[in-house]
Formats: sequence, structure tokens, C-alpha cells
Amino acid sequence: MDSRLRELRSDLKDLTGQVFGRWKVLSYSGKKGTNAYWLCQCLCGTQKLVSRPALISGRSSSCGCYK
Repeated sequence: MDSRLRELRSDLKDLTGQVFGRWKVLSYSGKKGTNAYWLCQCLCGTQKLVSRPALISGRSSSCGCYK
């Protein structure tokens, strides 16, 4: 198991492979403050770190390519 995934608390679900809007979650990146960040790839190919709350709430659904 990836050591960064071990950082996740047991109550946080692994989002790898899930799709949120135009984002596909590629891997866990780490925590910043209280938020877990995930490396995501937009359908257009852009990769970006996105926080778990932004993915789950729908606040971030793409890199900005989709208007």
C-alpha cells in the first residue's frame, strides 16, 4: 500500500478511480491542514490537486475548461 494512503484516517474512503464531474481521481497526494488532497485529471487532460471537500461537494467539477 502506498505510504501516503496510510496517512488517511480509517474513516476516509479511498477516492482513487472515482469520477466527480469532469475530474477522475488518480491518487492520494497528502494532507494540507485538515484537508486531504487528491491528484485528479480532467477530461481535457489537465492534472491538478483537488481537496476532498471540493470534490465531494461539487464545488470543483473541472479544471475550468468546461464553461
